[in-house]
Amino acid sequence: MPQARSSGSKSSSSTKRSSAKKSTGAKRTTTRKSTSARKSTSARSSAPRATASRSNGATAADPRLEAVAQRVRKLNERIIDESKSAGEATLTAYEKALKAIAASLERGPGKSDVEWISSLATTQAKWIRDVTTAWTSAARDMLK
Repeated sequence: MPQARSSGSKSSSSTKRSSAKKSTGAKRTTTRKSTSARKSTSARSSAPRATASRSNGATAADPRLEAVAQRVRKLNERIIDESKSAGEATLTAYEKALKAIAASLERGPGKSDVEWISSLATTQAKWIRDVTTAWTSAARDMLK
């Protein structure tokens, strides 16, 4: 940062310059020392790190980790199997409920003396059964 010149003599500004040069030189010497100190420290500490990284590569086949991974796999398979069973039970209950609705349509309005009401109820019941059968069979295929 530029400094304002004082009305004093030039010697004060030259003194400031020389002191700045001295302090910069001291910093350079310190920097050199710390760099060489860092190099020697990093050289010493890199050898144990390399050994540690080699031993970490061997831990990938650690029997404890393999046992944990096997337990997790078995748990995942159990969760999937139970989910499929629950899905199957849900589909069966849904199919049963819709077929009961279709049967009640045929029993109630399907037995009407008015022909168009009877025909409409029977057609609707058949449509519900067909859609239910198609939908649940497609869903069961997805569960397999």
